[in-house]
Amino acid sequence: MPTFNVLRKKLKNILYITLIILPVAIFGREPKDVLNESKLIVTELKKEKKREAMLIYNWLANTSETRIHQLRGATENVLYIHENGHYEAVFDGEGKIVRDGINDGSYNYAHPVEDPANHFTLDILPWIFWGYSREDPTSIEERIVAYSESLGSGLVSAQANHQDFKKKKLSKDEREAIAIFVRIIEAGDVSEVYEILSDPKYESKNPYAIGDGLTKGLMTVMLNK
Repeated sequence: MPTFNVLRKKLKNILYITLIILPVAIFGREPKDVLNESKLIVTELKKEKKREAMLIYNWLANTSETRIHQLRGATENVLYIHENGHYEAVFDGEGKIVRDGINDGSYNYAHPVEDPANHFTLDILPWIFWGYSREDPTSIEERIVAYSESLGSGLVSAQANHQDFKKKKLSKDEREAIAIFVRIIEAGDVSEVYEILSDPKYESKNPYAIGDGLTKGLMTVMLNK
């Protein structure tokens, strides 16, 4: 039978480990936290904010992911996506496949163009929080900035390729993803995004402010700051 001192030592070790793990358990954020925090908006997207939902859907469908595969100065990287939307490959400026553990191509669970809302939830959101792998050295802030730049380019593309999705019925999962962007727009104070998405001829007076606002909104929603 263990002596009192042995038991006390074991309890001390357990307490020490708990004190290390507990802050992570309490303050660590995951994709599901962002989804849960956005649920109050989901119903609105089916009714009074249906138009905004369709505009955001078109935005996501026109957002290229090339920029998020160019982290840490790898600006010559080019992304190729298989027509099925699942398989990706990234090549550097010399035409060699990229395997740096940061910008590699990955498997998509949902098609980036044909199923953009679910693609965000299943593929982009986990990447923002956890990176390419456990060994990915980039920070969540770096990944947020890169994705913000992708959204900025996507905004331009969506405006030029405006599509009417009035007849499309969004699933609950799609609305949950889009609800996150409603919060991003609100947190970044960039409601002008809706005007850009709805009017092919609209010109923003300060496009840089929109880029800054998107980054701010993403940081606020993802990091809960």
